[in-house]
Amino acid sequence: MKRKIGVVPRSDLVNKTQCVRDDIYRLDNNYCKRVLEAGALPLCVTPVDNWIPEESLAMYDGYVVQGGSEFYPYHFQIVHDAVVNHKPYLGICLGEQLIHAYFTMKQMAEEAGYQGDPVKAICALLEDRGPSFSVLERVQGHYRVSPPRGEEDVAKHDVSVVPGTILHRLVGKSTIRAASFHNLQVPPSQKLLTVNAWSADGVVEGVEYGDNLLGVQFHPELDDLLPEIFSFLIEK
Repeated sequence: MKRKIGVVPRSDLVNKTQCVRDDIYRLDNNYCKRVLEAGALPLCVTPVDNWIPEESLAMYDGYVVQGGSEFYPYHFQIVHDAVVNHKPYLGICLGEQLIHAYFTMKQMAEEAGYQGDPVKAICALLEDRGPSFSVLERVQGHYRVSPPRGEEDVAKHDVSVVPGTILHRLVGKSTIRAASFHNLQVPPSQKLLTVNAWSADGVVEGVEYGDNLLGVQFHPELDDLLPEIFSFLIEK
């Protein structure tokens, strides 16, 4: 039986409008396509009011967290479930940054004395710190263009892959071409995760944790030229 991979959507609920029909989540087709091509079954993760019913998490054998612009409670639920139950997790762009945000803010919440469920503690910390709080760093020049279909290469640049990492084992190369669409990065100075890739200008292009959490800042879902990254989801 194929592995059931939960594809985690973006949310538009942070800026609610007066129209109830605007309360939506967004799922990008390319993520689902790459999961299916890798030999797994893509299933939409379905939050309700930005929280996932805990009972539904057991449905998924692993996760792909797609790009976006905001973290929500369900994002931290997903990475926590992957950590606790040792499920494969592939984070792309925001999903890569989420790995850093989860471990960093979990540590901050513990040090600040927040009690109880780690996900709720992280969310309480975020609420108390206010909307300007971030554990990420701003970066310039990594969101230059949104390419037309068939011209994906215009958004690509060289990414150096760190030997000995999961990413290096998957792609088997020291340099790959990948597309970037981001304005933030995991701080290069962080010590909680393993950095698996860098751009030429010193931006973190990927991180990983243990043997089941893999994140890339670039976008391998854009075309079918980096299928080996999605094969991570079906490894035994």
